[in-house]
Amino acid sequence: MKYEIIDGAEMPTLVLRDQLTFSDREQFDTVIDKLLARKKPVTAVDLAGLDYMDSAGLGMLLTLRDRAERQGAQVKLLRPKGEVSELLALACFDSLFTISPA
Repeated sequence: MKYEIIDGAEMPTLVLRDQLTFSDREQFDTVIDKLLARKKPVTAVDLAGLDYMDSAGLGMLLTLRDRAERQGAQVKLLRPKGEVSELLALACFDSLFTISPA
């Protein structure tokens, strides 16, 4: 997993690249801490550069959502493509997150 946090005027955006898999679990927990420390009402996760995600990656997104909700924040998923988009659809994540194609 490669990532970057971009502090936008309205919300911080976590930009993920390459893969999000079980082996990224500890690093992702650290990223969640950094992201939620910004205390914004909405946080975005840009998935456009993510080529692959396994079921553990889905779990990590759920962990981010749960922790954000405890702070009163919402998580939006942005621009999923290819296999990642298909996996999100298969897991019915559109009922758990706002997913924006752009």
